[in-house]
Amino acid sequence: MKKKDLLKFPIKHLDLTSIDGLDQLLRGFEATSFQSRNLAKSRIVLDNMEKDETATIFLGIAGAIVPGGLRKVIRDMIKTHMVDVLVSTGANLTHDFIEGMGFHHYIGSAHVDDKTLEDEKIDRIYDTYVDNAEFETVELTISKYASELEPGIYSSREFLAYLGSRLEDPNSILRAAYEEGVPIYCPALCDSAIGIGLTHLYAQGELNGQGERIFIDQIRDNYEIAQIKLKSETTGAIYVGGGVPKNYIQQLEPLLDTMGYREVDGHKYAVQITTDDPKWGGLSGCTFEEAQSWGKITKDAQMATVYVDSTIGLPLIVGAFLQSNKDFDRSRKFSWIADQLERIER
Repeated sequence: MKKKDLLKFPIKHLDLTSIDGLDQLLRGFEATSFQSRNLAKSRIVLDNMEKDETATIFLGIAGAIVPGGLRKVIRDMIKTHMVDVLVSTGANLTHDFIEGMGFHHYIGSAHVDDKTLEDEKIDRIYDTYVDNAEFETVELTISKYASELEPGIYSSREFLAYLGSRLEDPNSILRAAYEEGVPIYCPALCDSAIGIGLTHLYAQGELNGQGERIFIDQIRDNYEIAQIKLKSETTGAIYVGGGVPKNYIQQLEPLLDTMGYREVDGHKYAVQITTDDPKWGGLSGCTFEEAQSWGKITKDAQMATVYVDSTIGLPLIVGAFLQSNKDFDRSRKFSWIADQLERIER
């Protein structure tokens, strides 16, 4: 490219006196630099993804999203139909359940004597505290609720919908997903207090000599979520953090390819909010360009990554979208018979 082509677009300095609302702020970022411009790009890709009526949208959340104060942001994304499928760590769903039972997360400090916290039975998540006794109550409550189900094999979608049905908190992620029919998958459910509660129930069955138990079949999860991808015309992904939820959503194209559906494409849209970078080799920092080498993201995908704390980045792009699309509605309805997805209705 020639010099005149490279120096075509000047930086436009942000004029806060002319900005009213988050949408205008992010539009103002489009001609700035660094992560503010990446936030603006993320807003654009998110807007195009949401307005594509053919797209099924997957949201993956990892990290301390609920303890970080974004519980209602995720809940609102579900209730306003910004997302069709949620893939989460077990920890975030546990923390949602904690609040759903009327317990709280508390403002704390990262600069504290953790041995004192241990003596007081307080758990720390950076600068946030949780009462360990409340954690134990949640684990035992989950065990109790699970014991009231018919013994058998369940996908995490089925079990988490059941947990959502037991909560009455209107701000709960689990409750909102249950009400809106949004499937939640947790591919590492054992790695959480929910898994601890289910293990407690399993152990009680051993002690009581009961042969029939509740089992969460993670391979059934794979089979179910693969059907969602297969029956979707196009798909998009929003990643908050990385880890297992990100790879679980990313691997849908390779999964279906192995199952014999070689005509299925990767995701057409992708937005990622992360604080990790790619040079360490971790998935949370893996670029979408790298994912294209696997076929997980299409070659012509619209994609944007912003390197920022999720407690800052997600409220900005979601808030900007919701403020500028007050009548937005693109809900999906999934019709299931056991582990078979019959159809997706728009």
